[in-house]
Order: sequence, then structure tokens, then C-alpha cells
Amino acid sequence: MSKYSKVILFFLIFLVSIFLFFQKNYFCGSLLFLLSLVPIFFLFRNEFLLLAFLKIRKKDMKGLKKYLGYIKNPKLQLTKNQISYYYFLNGILYSEKNILQSENYMQKALDFGLRFKQNIAIAKLNLAIASLSKGDKKRAELLLLEAKKMDISGFLHDQIQIIKMKMKKMNIGNRQNPYIRRN
Repeated sequence: MSKYSKVILFFLIFLVSIFLFFQKNYFCGSLLFLLSLVPIFFLFRNEFLLLAFLKIRKKDMKGLKKYLGYIKNPKLQLTKNQISYYYFLNGILYSEKNILQSENYMQKALDFGLRFKQNIAIAKLNLAIASLSKGDKKRAELLLLEAKKMDISGFLHDQIQIIKMKMKKMNIGNRQNPYIRRN
């Protein structure tokens, strides 16, 4: 359901509740008034994103993909802040399968503006992993440093240390790109 249809639904239910108040049917009027607040709640908290966050908490990636699939047109269905979390959840979904697609989603999430520092740290950590897989060690180090600054609760400390140790073991700077032809 698009955000505009939720506003229209709110106004329709609200007008019916006002009509019932004028008809001196206070119980049904107040009940419909409370019911009219539901579309407004779901305007600011998308129902599919809420369900997707519940699935990610349970580590159910199939359920996450299912609920993210219900959002066909994010720009029409979601507000700007919700769009950033839609891309963030897609980035998490594809982080195990396709790191390059995950990188695109995480970059879009950062561009739209994630609100919480912990989510920004997770996005930067995923971008660092993607940069490392491409062979860009300097960008990966910069992103890891930014992720460490954003990780205020220390939740990602172990993952950051693991990636730093892998960076030390790898000799990325001297490796030739296998996709470039040599004459």
C-alpha cells in the first residue's frame, strides 16, 4: 500500500468517526477515531520493514527476502528514512551471496541516510569487506576506521579485528588485476 493511500484511508476513517460523533454515537466514533490512527502509524513505520526486522532478528533470511519482496516500489511506498533501511536490509540479505550487490545496497543506504550509528558502522564494515574483495586495501582501511569510530557499543569490535588480521595476511598491494589484459 502506498503512503498516499494510507493518508487517504486515514482521512476517510477520520471523517466517518466525526460523522458518528455528530450522530451521537460516541462509542463507534471513538472506536473509529482510534482505528484511523493505524494507517498513520504504518505511514511512519512500514509494516513490511517491521516484519523484515523481526525476521532478521531470528536470522531467517528466507523470511527477510519474502517481506522485502513485498516492497515493489520503495520510493512510492516508503518515506526517505524507510528507504535507507530498505536498502540496508537488502545489503544484509545479499552480503553472504553477492558482495558487490551488497555493496551497492549499503552505499545507497548510506546515501539516503541511516539514523543510528550502529547501522552506519555495519554498513561501513560491509563496504570495507567489499573493497577488500575488489583489492582496494586503502579504501578498506579507511572504511574500517570509520566503522570503528561509529561502533560506540563495541558490537563490531571482533569483526573489525578479524578483517584487520586478514588484511595483514593478504598482500593485496602487489597483486595484478586478473581482469586486465596484458599486451
